[in-house]
Amino acid sequence: MPSIDSLFEDLRHPNPRIQEEASLILSEHYQEEALPMLLELFCHQDPKVYRAAVKGIGFFGSSAFDPLIELYATTENQTARRCCPKAFVQLFKNFPDQPFPDSVMQMLEQGINDTDMVVVQGALMCLGQIGKQQFKSEEAIKLLAKSLSSENVALIFSASQALADIPHPMAEVALHALQDNNDDPLIQEAAQSALARLQNLLNSRS
Repeated sequence: MPSIDSLFEDLRHPNPRIQEEASLILSEHYQEEALPMLLELFCHQDPKVYRAAVKGIGFFGSSAFDPLIELYATTENQTARRCCPKAFVQLFKNFPDQPFPDSVMQMLEQGINDTDMVVVQGALMCLGQIGKQQFKSEEAIKLLAKSLSSENVALIFSASQALADIPHPMAEVALHALQDNNDDPLIQEAAQSALARLQNLLNSRS
């Protein structure tokens, strides 16, 4: 069994397979020690290091939920705050059917109202991922649909693109409402583009 130190060295390896193997071993054999160490790396200045830590956390399942929420709520380091929703994206990809507490949805709702657009994008990606899954799918779609009434055009565009990837009638209804209730040409274009993508997705599944 490799030592925890050698596994953390492997996390910095340029080969993503070696990084992934190290993350799996850390999550299976060193969970209690490794989780706080990975979270500490969210503050690292090197993007390669904190991105590897984000991917690594994605293998820890439900044990990572509360520590991530706490870090998001308490850290003063903006890089770490940006990493938290991205880590949830990884968790939802790796554990698509694992239930999670309401506090996760509350954090993501805060995230889409954040002043930092990187945090916002991470939260939107998370909601898009949840929207495609069985657990709390409709709740995620409602939060994305709510974002469409924002005054921030960049947020509307990103939320509409997230909805375009969710093959659910509620997503289609929200995008039609966006198209019908706005005169702004940019928002019209975003709605039409998202609806076309969603229609292609639905057609490919039928």
